[in-house]
Amino acid sequence: MSSVNILLGGVPFGRNNVGDEAILECLVSIVREICPDANITVSTDNPKDTGRRLGVQTAPLFGFEPAYSQAEMVDCIARADVFIWSGATGLSDYPEIPLSMLEIAHREGTKTVVWGVGMNDQLNPYIYRLMPGRRRSLLTVLSRLLSGRIDFVQRYEARSESRAKRKIVEQLNQCDLVVLRDPETLAAVHACGHVPRAIVGADSAELLTPEPWEHIVLTPEAHAILESDARKIGLCISAQRQLVHEQELIEFMDRLAEQDYRIVFLPMNHATDALLMEGLRQRMRNQERSVVIGGHRTPREILAIAGRLDLVISSRLHLLILASVSHVPIIGISRGSKVDNFLAPFGHISAGSVDQCDFDHMQSELDRLIESRAEFEEVSNAVHEMLLQRLEEAKAKLAEVLQG
Repeated sequence: MSSVNILLGGVPFGRNNVGDEAILECLVSIVREICPDANITVSTDNPKDTGRRLGVQTAPLFGFEPAYSQAEMVDCIARADVFIWSGATGLSDYPEIPLSMLEIAHREGTKTVVWGVGMNDQLNPYIYRLMPGRRRSLLTVLSRLLSGRIDFVQRYEARSESRAKRKIVEQLNQCDLVVLRDPETLAAVHACGHVPRAIVGADSAELLTPEPWEHIVLTPEAHAILESDARKIGLCISAQRQLVHEQELIEFMDRLAEQDYRIVFLPMNHATDALLMEGLRQRMRNQERSVVIGGHRTPREILAIAGRLDLVISSRLHLLILASVSHVPIIGISRGSKVDNFLAPFGHISAGSVDQCDFDHMQSELDRLIESRAEFEEVSNAVHEMLLQRLEEAKAKLAEVLQG
């Protein structure tokens, strides 16, 4: 029997997002566990690093800017035996891209798998809401001409969302396997329409293991803080949607530093997040009690560093996931419903959102979790085992497709 050819894509791999790379690394391991001789190709924007780190073949990053060859994408999908849309929150963040790739695969006779993909309770407003510009202005004028009897902007947005939801249902129902990240994603998909064969799995990053500590290269300042006996608070704020109340966050961090905490800024994107958090740190009064973990970090390195912390505060979902894998207490700042969905099994609610952060809640949660780490670890172990069980059940379904 010839080896199965598998294409992993539909996510902007190779773009410095630690969460996406954690998903990819774990999915490659899953595929190799099921089909040790599989020929795996990853659609990535960083072919050299992806190929070296994971030992896979690579293809250009299809679907995302910069420009790529449509013909090459079609050929790559057609030559694959199985195309796996490989995770993240693409069903709401950028659904048109992977759905178009699924459409090509279905037309070309390539088997298709949706694996661990998430969906917020709302589609990306930057795509499906009409932003200020010429078209919105024209539709607003039309509405005024009719004395507001018809809201043309609202009608345009509703039609745009309706088309996207119809395509979600149409393409998912043609897939050989649909594994969604969590029950809330399943509910969001069913709100679009009936997708009867979709099942709930979990984020593949739950399977990640840490890099050995002695292999991690850090600055002397980072070493001093991470290996100190002081309590250490990890923080990540996504540069994709920055915190509105930055000054309040800086004051919050300064208060913690004055209580002899150490602040560890842990970027999940070494380019964008690191720049943002270095700027936050520079505005602190107590900079000497904080550090930004710089450099291009692998998911396994981030997991190992997170495991050294006493608590993590993050608006990035995957830092919360990686911290919880190490049973480090977590506080989420909502950036779409995906953070709230992940926190729910722990019995947590977000400390507000990036638009309206609740620092009183953040402080009370920090005080509670720091003093009850053993209790959190018990809950975290139970949640982790539940998610691993869901992954095992999903892997059995994936094996049927890959080995079929």
